[in-house]
Amino acid sequence: MKGVLRRWLSAPGSLSRRLSTHGRFEVQTLREGVARLLPGERSAMASASGRHWVREVILRVDGVPVVWARSVTPFRATCGPWRAVRQLGTRPLAHLLFDDPSVVRSALRSEVHRSGAMWRRRANAAWKVGGSIAWPSAVVAGRSSVFIRRGMPLRVFEAFSTDVVEKLGVCRRRSGL
Repeated sequence: MKGVLRRWLSAPGSLSRRLSTHGRFEVQTLREGVARLLPGERSAMASASGRHWVREVILRVDGVPVVWARSVTPFRATCGPWRAVRQLGTRPLAHLLFDDPSVVRSALRSEVHRSGAMWRRRANAAWKVGGSIAWPSAVVAGRSSVFIRRGMPLRVFEAFSTDVVEKLGVCRRRSGL
């Protein structure tokens, strides 16, 4: 099973498009607005101060929550190159990131956050708001990358629940995973 998760963590391209090959794909918006950065986001954003726009969502396949995602960009970027992030609603972020050839993506970085870490607490809280009981494992295994558009960063973190491995892992031959 760990090999399946590893493939999800390192898969290039749009996660939303990849998930949609496994069933009915939905985005549930949990929060959008100005919020504090979590540990690690400030250095990834190369921004020591200022306000940031944060969007947190749960990605579902056939109604099952499989990914908690968090995107962050400097607030001033939402008046410029990342203006559209403020009007996404339940649409996936992927359209802004992968349909524009001027957007450059950093390498994917795997992250593991253990029980007690701020990221684990955020994932747990988000999962509860999304209608589940609690984050389904002791750790938050995810990946992050930074997208640059006209000089402005947008960091995306995607945390994979055990349902990715259990529900979607069995479909890996069909999708190339």
